[in-house]
Amino acid sequence: MNIDKTVYIYNKVSLWTISGLTLIGLLVMQVAGYTLMLTPLIVSAVFSLVCSVAYIMGWKAIARRSAEMLPKYYLAGSAFRLMAAAILLLVYCVISRDDITAIKWFTIVFIVYYIVLLVFDAIFFAKVSKNSKK
Repeated sequence: MNIDKTVYIYNKVSLWTISGLTLIGLLVMQVAGYTLMLTPLIVSAVFSLVCSVAYIMGWKAIARRSAEMLPKYYLAGSAFRLMAAAILLLVYCVISRDDITAIKWFTIVFIVYYIVLLVFDAIFFAKVSKNSKK
């Protein structure tokens, strides 16, 4: 398994995925006139980028030291990302507690980013694990 190549591909595809989601969100915002989507798009994109970079750097460190620990890392990394996402949603809800519509838009946009990247991670690392066993 070529760890550096895997990290490069992960970074490239996750950046394209996050950029694509953001562009689709900006298009929807522009066409439909949903101005409340701008903050959720920015926060979700930044959160997704930070989580993706942190996740792959942790994966790289674990893969170099002991590849047999990777299944535990997948679980721990996903749990950490879930807790960070829940905290971020809670903080946004507290900050915007007077504007229910803004909270709804933020939650919808944030969950779309979260689910898309969760599915991407699952598929990507399933393929990586499958290829490393060959």
